[in-house]
Amino acid sequence: MNDHDAAGVPSGSPAHHRPADPAATLAAETTGGPGGTAGPTDSPSMAALISTELLRLRSGFVGWYILLSPIVIAIPLYLGSIFSPEGRSGRLWETFSNVTLEFWGVLIPMTAGLIAALAVRADTEPWRFLFSYAIPRWRYFTAKVAALAVAQLLSATILVVMLAGGALLTGQLSNAASMILKVAYLPWAAGLAATALAVLVCTVWGLGPGIALGVAGMMAGALISDKSFWYAIPPAWPMRVILPLADIRPNGLALDASSPLHDTSVIPLAVALSAAATIVILLIGGRHMARKEV
Repeated sequence: MNDHDAAGVPSGSPAHHRPADPAATLAAETTGGPGGTAGPTDSPSMAALISTELLRLRSGFVGWYILLSPIVIAIPLYLGSIFSPEGRSGRLWETFSNVTLEFWGVLIPMTAGLIAALAVRADTEPWRFLFSYAIPRWRYFTAKVAALAVAQLLSATILVVMLAGGALLTGQLSNAASMILKVAYLPWAAGLAATALAVLVCTVWGLGPGIALGVAGMMAGALISDKSFWYAIPPAWPMRVILPLADIRPNGLALDASSPLHDTSVIPLAVALSAAATIVILLIGGRHMARKEV
């Protein structure tokens, strides 16, 4: 005779070994168990909410995109740099890093819009289910933004590996290590506001506007980041941080010695603006979620 668990399911049956769905697992935690009753004291930690979001992001297009986008950018550009006139003249590292960071700067806001649109779209049914529990809804919005930010941090770390590999192959790693870390992580910090804004737009208006925001952000990085009013356009902030760190223009060309774009004082300003804007957007998004109909 087979043993039975507390729910009456035989221990050897397929149902007993069926993997748990992350949304169902979170729901069980919020109610004290699968058969529990939600109450005002139900309060899953932000860590539980964020980890659940990350588990849902790891499979499908978003997970692969986060992992592969820096690789897909860096490897072809390195090979192209080898055969370019600049690369053959002994400037392989400068050529490779310049074009890679040019692409990366415009990709950050585009990535924010794309992955936010896909992640929020996938949450239509789970949110409808989870909204029935006595959990402050702002936590769902904050957890979504935090999970996407962590995913982009992972992507930035892979970029560090790719740039470090290129620097190592060209014998420039010791000189370029500090710059590589800065151009990967400081633009990420400056891009947090773009991520939060993309989640807000997708939550309020849906998939299409979110993707449109990502495309507009890509254009902002390419066309506005070197203008005097860059601070007014959040998607332009990541590229604005990259320009003085990598000594390049938005088109990837090296800066002139007298260019005002060398000014690194814009970096703390961009990061501070991003942090402040992210907090404001989280407050707005939390309020929207609290009023959102199930």
